[in-house]
Amino acid sequence: MKLYIKEIALSCLMCVSTSCVSDLLDQTPTSELSSDLFWKTTEDATSALHGVYNATRTFFHKEYVWDTASDIMWGDVRNPYNGIWQPSANVGSNNETYWKNAYQVINRANYVLENVDKMLDRYQDEKNQTTLKRIKGELYFLRALAYFRLIDLWGDVPFYTHTLNGNDEAFSISRTPRAVIKDSILKDLDYAKINVPIKIADSERGRATRVAMYGFSGKIKLYWASWMKNENKMDEADKYYRAAAADFKEVMKPEYGRMLFKNGDPGEPTNPSYGELFNGKNEYCEEIIFATSNAGPNSPDLGDYYTYDFATRSTGAGGTNVTPTIRLVDKYQLLSTGDYAVPMIKSDAADKENIENGACNPKSYEGRDYRLYATVMWDGQKMVRVSDDGKTIGPDTLIFRYKFDDNVTYISSGRRTGYIFRKFVRTYAYGARNQGPQDTYLMRLPDVWLMYCEAVNEYNNGPTSECFELIDQIRHRGGLPSIDRGKFNSKETFFNAIDQERCVELVAEGQRFFDIRRWNMVEKLWPQPDGYRLTSTWGELFRDEFRNAQDRDFQRFYRFKIPQLEIDKNPNMVQNDCWL
Repeated sequence: MKLYIKEIALSCLMCVSTSCVSDLLDQTPTSELSSDLFWKTTEDATSALHGVYNATRTFFHKEYVWDTASDIMWGDVRNPYNGIWQPSANVGSNNETYWKNAYQVINRANYVLENVDKMLDRYQDEKNQTTLKRIKGELYFLRALAYFRLIDLWGDVPFYTHTLNGNDEAFSISRTPRAVIKDSILKDLDYAKINVPIKIADSERGRATRVAMYGFSGKIKLYWASWMKNENKMDEADKYYRAAAADFKEVMKPEYGRMLFKNGDPGEPTNPSYGELFNGKNEYCEEIIFATSNAGPNSPDLGDYYTYDFATRSTGAGGTNVTPTIRLVDKYQLLSTGDYAVPMIKSDAADKENIENGACNPKSYEGRDYRLYATVMWDGQKMVRVSDDGKTIGPDTLIFRYKFDDNVTYISSGRRTGYIFRKFVRTYAYGARNQGPQDTYLMRLPDVWLMYCEAVNEYNNGPTSECFELIDQIRHRGGLPSIDRGKFNSKETFFNAIDQERCVELVAEGQRFFDIRRWNMVEKLWPQPDGYRLTSTWGELFRDEFRNAQDRDFQRFYRFKIPQLEIDKNPNMVQNDCWL
């Protein structure tokens, strides 16, 4: 049973049972449902918890969109498709809805937490205490996810752990230093580590387990270490790298039972096991640390949008709103050497299909990391036709062409990259393009392994043998040979190996955008004054990226603009300096 089955009722309950107030922080109303009618049993508290999970699902629903603001994906869901792409205009501003959704999670969690605390005081028996403390731990966890994302994007933000007392309080609250918020949410996760169970029943699928508490506690600490390193606060950075590694090490203990899907078996080059992780059928495998639940045809407002944004008109009426770039494709390494191939050549020549190492030459893609085939489609690749309603497959198999032609998979020309995604595109009969069952993965085991390696590499001033072994397991899934110990034995070179693996392993999962920001890599990826000229596989200029960008443009990529409504209505809310 997925969590969304119960979420709908609670979502309605939390609005009907309270006098909803609409304000800048999207606060949960203060008037509570009478305790004579609700908050009487642990089932009531569990239902209320599901409402917070539902808000969390909304907040993280399209995590892949963030990767369209990185170097490996293009998307018209966030970015324009002509002109010069700059962070100040395309990424760091106009995120009012995202801000609001974060505070929806926080306000719902605060509301439920206050009532769960009352129940903990009221019911002292062991069974109720265990259940309620578990619920409290999950609420702390969900609230921590929202606050973590807020401080990542905006820095200091309004912070409170109670139900706001109407608009007067909401319109007067100030920004809290992100260090204070970090300390508070890590303390909450320490509580959750003790009270959230290691294993759950099948009927509870969708709820977080203890492994997620450790995984995200480690992630918060790793990010904090990265931020401190960027500020040259090396003692504090070292402290948090070590603390992050300890949390990730806990995730790796046998009692949590985590392992790669199919134990890391790569499968076949044209049918990699990796691809099966993203078809909506393996969401509960041992590799998944935490995901938010998406539904299907029976819950049309709660489905995934992967087909909607990733697929073509002929494969489920998709819009190809997000596509891979040639920069991503160039990162998939050769099976023969375990190293990079010569970069793809982009050309509109008449014989472009025969140009050696040409982006339109199918032979250029042979003998590469299996994950490439599971992730990207290029000219000449085949995929089954899917009806517009998603309920009928075939009967024919279509050939993808970047340029539209009769009887081939449809994709618009002139404004895209020449590639489309295979990853996340549903190719079995199920339902409409916005009603998919695939959960949104927020953390998988390879992510944990790579973050662990990063932390160890930093405080150890280089990799350990364990780090090499973990990287090798991830690469083995792609059919790649072991990493060259001699070539990647320094802190700097091993970091490059981590960067490489995170990029291809986690593409379209919303990680790349946040990685390049915490690593201060944006200026390196788009060096000035030219930035990067993004072209299609046919050599057509699509857009200039970060051309003639100023320092403030990059600052605005690292720190977002506080929504103007917050500034207008709250005299205590101060805008981030780079947006003044």
